[in-house]
Amino acid sequence: MANAPLKYILVFVALAAAGVWIFYARRTIPACAADGKYMASVADCQAWGLEAELCRQAVDKARAVAARAAPKTETLFQCELRFTDCFENPAGGFSPRPAFCLRADGEPKEIRYLEYESDRRNRKKTKEVRID
Repeated sequence: MANAPLKYILVFVALAAAGVWIFYARRTIPACAADGKYMASVADCQAWGLEAELCRQAVDKARAVAARAAPKTETLFQCELRFTDCFENPAGGFSPRPAFCLRADGEPKEIRYLEYESDRRNRKKTKEVRID
């Protein structure tokens, strides 16, 4: 009879461990897991064998989303201090350069950029920010 509570505790621990593992596995699934192609520039897009015009449109759409949603900075130097890669947006100023998943319909999905953050020891680390 004393073994019954121990069995329940072991089952509970196993289920909790499985839940934690599934949570972290889902957080680290790479972008474009469902048939898309991951890219950040026209050259990346063309490397997948897609047409230049489609690539240009997709990059422009992703950059427009980033220019609206991402924090803006005035100078390229400030942008590079805050983000890993920047582009000049048409409205002026600089925004982080987005990476995205191009699906079969030609629309950029899963748009994200990399932003620097500091840890407790004031070391620079990157943090991926999803904006769609």
